Amino acid sequence: MPNQKIHVLGKEEFVLIFNLLGIDGTIIENSEDFLKTFDILINEPSIGMIIIFMELPSDIIDFILEFKISNRSPFIFFVPNIFQPDIENRDIFFNKIFESIEKIIT
Repeated sequence: MPNQKIHVLGKEEFVLIFNLLGIDGTIIENSEDFLKTFDILINEPSIGMIIIFMELPSDIIDFILEFKISNRSPFIFFVPNIFQPDIENRDIFFNKIFESIEKIIT
């Protein structure tokens, strides 16, 4: 198994912090750039983990969640905006999964 890398996608300040730790990243300015870069990274065998540090629209979050469910690699970790109020109740993936389960049982 080849050595796999971590890659960070997000706003400049987060990507630069990870760059200082020796982790590669790409600064993303908008959703369209995110999708292009994400598609390239998920098809790169050397990428073992993608960390996402940016706000994304609901349709892209749904796409990422579906990707996570259907694929084991690379591992996708979505970090919510840590500076928003009520952060403990804002886990986007948890909320999506909860909504899906709620639809099934009701």
